[in-house]
Amino acid sequence: MPIYPPPEPPLIIEQPGKPSSPIADMRDVFARKTPQTQEDRTQARAFIDAKIEMIRHDPYMTDAEKAAAIADLESRR
Repeated sequence: MPIYPPPEPPLIIEQPGKPSSPIADMRDVFARKTPQTQEDRTQARAFIDAKIEMIRHDPYMTDAEKAAAIADLESRR
């Protein structure tokens, strides 16, 4: 049984320096369209509380780093 070589890969012509689409700031397009619900606020608070607990138990952070990180998170509650 003869063994044939694999077929040649298809020819791809690239055009460097030519972006496929313009780069634009789309944050306003995807901004929240509805008011935040109580459930949203509750979930956000639970997330921040969990992050604070994680920081409190981090063996690699100094006490000063922990205090700064916790203060930052508490300001976001």
